[in-house]
Amino acid sequence: MNTLAQNIIQTNIQFLVTKKVTNANGFLHPHILFDKIQVVATYPIREFYLHDVPNIVEYTFQMNKSARLNDNLTIQAQLIQQDEKTLKVRIMVTKTKKKSKTEEVICSALFGFPLHKQPIRKVS
Repeated sequence: MNTLAQNIIQTNIQFLVTKKVTNANGFLHPHILFDKIQVVATYPIREFYLHDVPNIVEYTFQMNKSARLNDNLTIQAQLIQQDEKTLKVRIMVTKTKKKSKTEEVICSALFGFPLHKQPIRKVS
Protein backbone atom coordinates (compact mmCIF):
# COMPACT_ATOMS: atom_id res chain seq x y z
CA MET A 1 0.00 0.00 0.00
CA ASN A 2 1.49 3.32 -1.07
CA THR A 3 0.62 6.66 0.39
CA LEU A 4 0.62 9.67 -1.86
CA ALA A 5 3.00 11.78 0.20
CA GLN A 6 4.73 13.51 -2.69
CA ASN A 7 1.59 14.24 -4.75
CA ILE A 8 -1.23 15.40 -2.49
CA ILE A 9 -4.47 15.63 -4.42
CA GLN A 10 -6.96 17.75 -2.50
CA THR A 11 -10.19 19.60 -3.25
CA ASN A 12 -11.98 22.25 -1.15
CA ILE A 13 -15.64 23.01 -1.88
CA GLN A 14 -17.82 25.60 -0.16
CA PHE A 15 -21.40 24.62 0.76
CA LEU A 16 -23.95 27.09 2.13
CA VAL A 17 -26.75 25.58 4.20
CA THR A 18 -29.99 26.98 2.80
CA LYS A 19 -33.61 26.64 3.88
CA LYS A 20 -34.17 24.14 1.05
CA VAL A 21 -31.87 21.55 2.72
CA THR A 22 -32.87 22.06 6.37
CA ASN A 23 -35.67 20.71 8.55
CA ALA A 24 -38.31 22.85 10.30
CA ASN A 25 -35.85 23.60 13.14
CA GLY A 26 -33.17 24.90 10.76
CA PHE A 27 -30.79 21.91 10.95
CA LEU A 28 -29.19 20.48 7.82
CA HIS A 29 -30.61 17.08 6.86
CA PRO A 30 -27.76 14.55 7.39
CA HIS A 31 -28.63 12.63 4.20
CA ILE A 32 -28.19 15.84 2.16
CA LEU A 33 -24.70 16.31 3.60
CA PHE A 34 -23.84 12.65 3.01
CA ASP A 35 -25.01 12.83 -0.62
CA LYS A 36 -22.93 15.99 -1.15
CA ILE A 37 -19.74 14.53 0.32
CA GLN A 38 -20.15 11.36 -1.77
CA VAL A 39 -20.02 13.52 -4.89
CA VAL A 40 -17.12 15.65 -3.62
CA ALA A 41 -15.16 12.47 -2.77
CA THR A 42 -14.97 11.71 -6.49
CA TYR A 43 -13.30 15.03 -7.40
CA PRO A 44 -9.68 14.18 -6.43
CA ILE A 45 -9.80 10.80 -8.20
CA ARG A 46 -11.52 11.54 -11.52
CA GLU A 47 -8.24 11.64 -13.39
CA PHE A 48 -7.64 7.97 -12.49
CA TYR A 49 -10.58 6.75 -14.61
CA LEU A 50 -11.26 6.83 -18.35
CA HIS A 51 -15.03 6.81 -17.87
CA ASP A 52 -17.28 7.46 -14.88
CA VAL A 53 -15.92 6.98 -11.39
CA PRO A 54 -17.16 3.59 -10.11
CA ASN A 55 -19.41 3.19 -7.09
CA ILE A 56 -17.96 3.36 -3.60
CA VAL A 57 -16.96 -0.08 -2.31
CA GLU A 58 -16.48 0.89 1.34
CA TYR A 59 -16.97 3.88 3.58
CA THR A 60 -17.01 5.16 7.14
CA PHE A 61 -19.01 8.22 8.14
CA GLN A 62 -19.02 10.05 11.46
CA MET A 63 -21.28 13.01 12.23
CA ASN A 64 -19.81 15.15 15.03
CA LYS A 65 -22.02 18.25 15.04
CA SER A 66 -25.11 19.55 13.30
CA ALA A 67 -24.98 22.29 10.73
CA ARG A 68 -27.63 25.00 10.77
CA LEU A 69 -29.31 27.32 8.33
CA ASN A 70 -26.87 29.86 6.83
CA ASP A 71 -23.75 27.96 7.97
CA ASN A 72 -21.00 28.13 5.38
CA LEU A 73 -19.33 24.71 5.32
CA THR A 74 -16.02 23.74 3.77
CA ILE A 75 -15.88 20.22 2.36
CA GLN A 76 -12.28 19.01 2.03
CA ALA A 77 -11.59 15.89 -0.02
CA GLN A 78 -8.10 14.44 -0.09
CA LEU A 79 -6.74 11.36 -1.83
CA ILE A 80 -4.79 9.71 0.97
CA GLN A 81 -4.03 6.22 -0.22
CA GLN A 82 -3.60 4.26 -3.39
CA ASP A 83 -2.75 0.64 -4.02
CA GLU A 84 -3.33 -1.70 -6.95
CA LYS A 85 -6.94 -2.35 -5.92
CA THR A 86 -8.36 0.82 -4.33
CA LEU A 87 -8.20 4.58 -3.99
CA LYS A 88 -9.11 6.05 -0.59
CA VAL A 89 -10.42 9.57 -0.15
CA ARG A 90 -10.72 11.29 3.22
CA ILE A 91 -13.45 13.89 3.69
CA MET A 92 -13.63 16.49 6.42
CA VAL A 93 -16.46 19.00 6.68
CA THR A 94 -15.77 22.09 8.79
CA LYS A 95 -17.33 25.42 9.62
CA THR A 96 -15.74 28.51 11.12
CA LYS A 97 -16.79 29.30 14.66
CA LYS A 98 -17.84 32.95 14.65
CA LYS A 99 -16.54 33.94 18.09
CA SER A 100 -13.17 32.18 18.11
CA LYS A 101 -12.53 32.05 14.34
CA THR A 102 -11.41 28.44 14.63
CA GLU A 103 -12.61 25.52 12.53
CA GLU A 104 -15.20 23.17 13.98
CA VAL A 105 -15.46 19.67 12.47
CA ILE A 106 -19.03 18.84 11.43
CA CYS A 107 -18.34 15.37 10.05
CA SER A 108 -15.63 13.16 8.63
CA ALA A 109 -15.68 10.22 6.25
CA LEU A 110 -13.42 7.82 4.40
CA PHE A 111 -14.43 6.42 0.99
CA GLY A 112 -12.85 3.56 -0.94
CA PHE A 113 -13.12 3.31 -4.74
CA PRO A 114 -12.06 0.25 -6.78
CA LEU A 115 -9.25 0.40 -9.31
CA HIS A 116 -9.90 -2.23 -11.94
CA LYS A 117 -7.03 -1.19 -14.17
CA GLN A 118 -3.84 0.76 -13.71
CA PRO A 119 -4.59 4.41 -13.02
CA ILE A 120 -4.07 7.00 -15.72
CA ARG A 121 -1.06 9.12 -14.83
CA LYS A 122 -0.82 12.80 -15.62
CA VAL A 123 2.00 13.57 -18.00
CA SER A 124 4.11 16.43 -16.71
